[in-house]
Amino acid sequence: MPAWEETPKRKLKVDIGMLEDAFSYRDPWGMSRHYLDLETGQVILITEDALLELERTRQEVHDPASEEPVDSEQVLEQLDSPERKREELLVADRDYGDRYVPIPQDESRQAYRDMEAFIATIGNPQLQDRLWDAISGRGAFRAFKHVLYDYPDERERWFEFKQARLRQRILGWLESIGIEPIIEAPPVPPPEPSTASIRSLLIAEVLAFMRAVVGEHGDTPLPGVIRIALIGSLATGKPDPRDVDLLVTVTDDMDLAPLAKLARRLQGRAQGLGRGADVFLADPQGRYLGRTCPWKRCGPGIRTRCEALHCGRRPYLYDDLHNLTLPRELVQAPPIELWPEVITRVAVPQDLEQGLLAPLRRS
Repeated sequence: MPAWEETPKRKLKVDIGMLEDAFSYRDPWGMSRHYLDLETGQVILITEDALLELERTRQEVHDPASEEPVDSEQVLEQLDSPERKREELLVADRDYGDRYVPIPQDESRQAYRDMEAFIATIGNPQLQDRLWDAISGRGAFRAFKHVLYDYPDERERWFEFKQARLRQRILGWLESIGIEPIIEAPPVPPPEPSTASIRSLLIAEVLAFMRAVVGEHGDTPLPGVIRIALIGSLATGKPDPRDVDLLVTVTDDMDLAPLAKLARRLQGRAQGLGRGADVFLADPQGRYLGRTCPWKRCGPGIRTRCEALHCGRRPYLYDDLHNLTLPRELVQAPPIELWPEVITRVAVPQDLEQGLLAPLRRS
């Protein structure tokens, strides 16, 4: 029986954010697993490649005529690997040993129960009915997120609700293995600008993005850009928008790398304000394609957490359509088109008119 099952509860400093990532980790091929180091509180990811390398070396040094078990540390000394890699292999070899505990992955049925519990907290009967319908058939998770996209306040509340439920499960698991976690409070961030100034700063960042994509006068666009539109909460009068959402229509043969680079810059500026940003993509026929890739290097196998369905098929297209998609009617008729001409289909807030649309019209 592992030592952690025998000893009384002991205090351990843990990184709750890393544990949340480990619980939520999805490796569809089962090629890796996270472990908790009961001495340091660190979360360690061990890949299947590491296990295979360890087993190959074990077979090479094993003497079939000897009855003595193979010493793992002696095996690791013969590996031509960095010291850190050898330490990870030793963790993999110990598996359910005294020091390293495999971290369980959240099951899909538990995530489904989270959706059910959240729906029960909604006060809007119409939205509640839509969400119950969404999760009643196939593709429940995708349909659930699709419905919430039209309700930014409830969508934000869902993220907080889901995280709180996940954290409860993590704390329950730590208790089951005899750990009383010490969770350090995150650093206190500097005072956040007022919501009014955040809106204005986000609007300014959208204008800067537009200048970079289509030129100062709107006449030198990136090759392949057909249309740019503003969607989401910033297009409304919401005083405290949580993110910037832009919809860019592109040709089928456009090189997305320059656009993705500008999108990452926009995302970084928005994150500096405590907000998010996404650049959604559509084709000339009005079909939603996905988002620009959020990473500098794009290709299969580079990021284990990449959820693109066809990573690398079209470089810098992040087509995680199982997580998020846009309604066809929104793609074809977005609330505010910014380029090649300004077209509005909704009432435009004054700050958006003055800070974004008026400068674009003058261009």
